[in-house]
Amino acid sequence: MTTQNLTLLKAMVQKMDWLEERQKVIAQNIANADTPGYRPNEITPINFKAMLSKTSSSLSLNAGIAGIGAGSAAPVASGLAVTNAAHMSVGGASAGAVNSQEREQKRPYEVAPAGNAVVLEEQLLKMNDTYTSHRFITNLYQKNIDMLKTAIRSQ
Repeated sequence: MTTQNLTLLKAMVQKMDWLEERQKVIAQNIANADTPGYRPNEITPINFKAMLSKTSSSLSLNAGIAGIGAGSAAPVASGLAVTNAAHMSVGGASAGAVNSQEREQKRPYEVAPAGNAVVLEEQLLKMNDTYTSHRFITNLYQKNIDMLKTAIRSQ
């Protein structure tokens, strides 16, 4: 078994690849900050839920929870039980919230007189976020590899 067969490590590698591509797009946006008519680009974020659904893991979100307060738990559409109104459901909203939906609002870009819509401050913030996320995922990956090495040595 290699580390490429582990779902968690594979997801981390995919996230690092996505962050690398995002960094390239941001660098291209910054490089074209003075190009007339240029519109900044962004890549589509990774859908972690879809990534997990493609795995061959035996863990399923629809499996339900056995043995938790029989009859006292309120079933959720996904099959998971919510035993308290403060608990979060699979959709991300708390069990007590009624029809709460996340809405992402796009902020309009500032457009220069030449038609360029690159805001350098925004691109630099995205670059910093990408750098920080990549460092975090890299450290997390290394910690998981170290944990696997420790587990192998202890046998």
